[in-house]
Amino acid sequence: MKTHPPLFLHILVIVISLFVTNQALAVDCNAVRAKYHCPAQKHQLSLSFDDSVGSVTPKILDILKREKIKATFLVLGNKIDCKKYKAGTKSLALCNQRFNTLKRIKREGHDIGSHSYEHYHHSKLNPAQLRNTIMRSKALLKPFFTTTPPIFRLPYGDGWFNQKKAPQVMQALKKAGFEHLGWEMTAYDWNEKYQHGDQILDNVMNQLCGGKGRNGVVLFHDGVFENEHEGRVFTANHLARWIPQIRCAADFKPLLFFKKRQLKKR
Repeated sequence: MKTHPPLFLHILVIVISLFVTNQALAVDCNAVRAKYHCPAQKHQLSLSFDDSVGSVTPKILDILKREKIKATFLVLGNKIDCKKYKAGTKSLALCNQRFNTLKRIKREGHDIGSHSYEHYHHSKLNPAQLRNTIMRSKALLKPFFTTTPPIFRLPYGDGWFNQKKAPQVMQALKKAGFEHLGWEMTAYDWNEKYQHGDQILDNVMNQLCGGKGRNGVVLFHDGVFENEHEGRVFTANHLARWIPQIRCAADFKPLLFFKKRQLKKR
């Protein structure tokens, strides 16, 4: 006959694990601010994730939920275009997983925008291709947009950084009814040379605290554009540890804290 441990032992195990987790995530903010030369007054920061949706997105959502942070996810249309896959295939099953994750992102109150249909250099597309990739993503993501007008972030920032040389890209976005979302800081978490130790955290903190410091949107990634299902594993595995350190120098804010003049919540 099997015996089961008393209920209080289960509760004790849960309490101990929560205590250990909290201790592991505890940080010395004075040491963090000294390391990055942060001012005493905190900055304001909004998290955003490109190349969504990825295999690690649910893990990132768990972290954001625990930390009570609302972020912005910029989604590639080709990752949730499940009609292109044959019934019964692994590809369709994975696409359905990503689609369900996208529904969770919206359900949990995060903002959602388009990262186009494909991760193209948009300034290199002819007018028909440019319009097609923008509108194709808009049609797929329309039920999930959270702002009016909907937001769009150009892959590579191409067409935003260089809009004087390629004005047709921003014009096409405006004609399609989008508001472009840039960024003030970037984690460079896509770059493998930074995927060691806390170099990605260093990238963010040096921009956040360096000089006069910055307020605004910081760019991370939860997906990998070259692979429809793969996610940014390094980012997902370390984000829970980075957030408390970033919090030493910044308060996390939703997108509309910075963009309320341009955007309205749907």
